[in-house]
Amino acid sequence: MEITYASSSSRNLAGAADASSSSDLKLNRQVKVIPLQHPSSSSSSRIAAFAWPWKLKRMSWIQWMEFFLPCFRWIRIYNIKDSLQSDLLSGITVGIMLVPQAMSYAKLAGLHPIYGLYSGFVPIFVYALFGSSRQLAIGPVALVSLLVSNVLGEIADSSEALYTELAILLALMVGVLECIMGLLRLGWLIRFISHSVISGFTTSSAIIIALSQAKYFLGYDIVRSSKIVPLVKSIIAGADKV
Repeated sequence: MEITYASSSSRNLAGAADASSSSDLKLNRQVKVIPLQHPSSSSSSRIAAFAWPWKLKRMSWIQWMEFFLPCFRWIRIYNIKDSLQSDLLSGITVGIMLVPQAMSYAKLAGLHPIYGLYSGFVPIFVYALFGSSRQLAIGPVALVSLLVSNVLGEIADSSEALYTELAILLALMVGVLECIMGLLRLGWLIRFISHSVISGFTTSSAIIIALSQAKYFLGYDIVRSSKIVPLVKSIIAGADKV
């Protein structure tokens, strides 16, 4: 199979070039023929299999530091004069907003507000050293808080000390798992999750969170559940208490 770059108007261009020969302008249109070659699957698989060991052997100690500590990539090129003032202002603004937000997420998870502050500030400092994305949001979110509350609520009551201990153990297990996945560079697994699935999951989670917080402005208790139907039934059943 061959591909040519000649267009259908090449004859017209050649005619125009002949007509303008009086002005000593000649149009030389060369057609280059490139054969289309399909790489075999065996050769591509062999290249992929031997690429990583070859790269690891040629990596210097600076590249190894950048591999495990991505902060070395931007520290060396960071411009203090141009970026320090804006980054400092952004950090103060985010820190002020993070205090009430983290405390509310801790209450949503059934924990003391102080644990929300721990989970809000500590991961940010750690991710500044080990993180590689400038757009990724770090810290507690409403969805994770709701999942923790629903899972641990079936094991222990939120007023017991066992509930807090289980929450700390759960955070440790998730952190170890994420560290292992980060070292193994398993971020490509997210490609198997379609955008429609993520969008539907996020939308349903927002509805559940909104319904679960309705007890604060309705004035009566609502059952703790991760499903929409039990929450709606609980709201309707307690309407006579208003």
